[in-house]
Amino acid sequence: MRKLNFYSYHKGIAEYRFDFNNSAALEKVLRTTYDLSRFEYEGNGECIFQGITITHGSILIFEYEDTKEFKVYDFGDSPHLTYKLSKLPTFRGAVVGQYNPHYWDSIVDKLIRHTITGGVYPETVWQFGELNYEAVQEYRNSIELDSRLHWRGSLYNAGVPQEYLGVRRSIEVLPNYLTPQQLNMQGSPVQFNQYIQEALNFKLVLSIGGGGGAVCGDFCLRDIEMFGLGIPLIRPKYIVETIDPLIPDVHYIAVNAEFDNTYRYANPEKLSQQIAKKYLEVIDNSSILEEVAGNAKEWYTRNLGEASITEKLTKALNL
Repeated sequence: MRKLNFYSYHKGIAEYRFDFNNSAALEKVLRTTYDLSRFEYEGNGECIFQGITITHGSILIFEYEDTKEFKVYDFGDSPHLTYKLSKLPTFRGAVVGQYNPHYWDSIVDKLIRHTITGGVYPETVWQFGELNYEAVQEYRNSIELDSRLHWRGSLYNAGVPQEYLGVRRSIEVLPNYLTPQQLNMQGSPVQFNQYIQEALNFKLVLSIGGGGGAVCGDFCLRDIEMFGLGIPLIRPKYIVETIDPLIPDVHYIAVNAEFDNTYRYANPEKLSQQIAKKYLEVIDNSSILEEVAGNAKEWYTRNLGEASITEKLTKALNL
């Protein structure tokens, strides 16, 4: 059996987290075809792989012992680390959760471009949707759902990080286009459990992503969790791509967005208007909301269900 070194960088992470369980599942499968050595580290900038400092924990590296050639699964918000690794002569490919094909077209050598593909963006809690879907649907069917558009997140009064500027501006002006009877906007962060408990009560949840930018990504963990729980999501069209495509108005209620040359929202005021317009078009159409939520749950099971995710990742990386 060929020797394979498996490096993970989330040592000590809670056992309910996606990171912990996804790595364990991959390790189990890879041991059936490789002489596998597992190395666990913390992604705190103290580990160096082939001369590159590993600065975050949302990355897995698979290195062939005989040639030192390696492949990467990057499920973080920024691809900067994978970009650095792609410059090494031993780099042989990557599957990226926040995969913006336009970004990679512009920064990597054509000779290796085909080795970098879309993957699966994670959820916070391993199998969260699979474990809670039925109970959530039973609860939602037992109450009268709130028809206001629900958004919960952080608003910055000063010192807005540049990568979030367009995102936050589009949220800030949303009350200009929807009344308090149409919008439930909560501009402060809460714990994960409270976020989920709030979302259960609404017909439609708004996600604004990270603006599509290469720095902060476009996927949001909350997107995946809403898909898994069967709660309809409205958001700007994804600029990122996944192994199994997420189709606008099939898996989520889609809003057109304009992007600047860094792949961030270019016109937040117009985006806010578009969100309000689309919300008003669909909020009373229960059949559309139910169909989209059902499609999203099926996508979640196909891509993040325990029986699927390991197979998809090993196939995408050709391991």
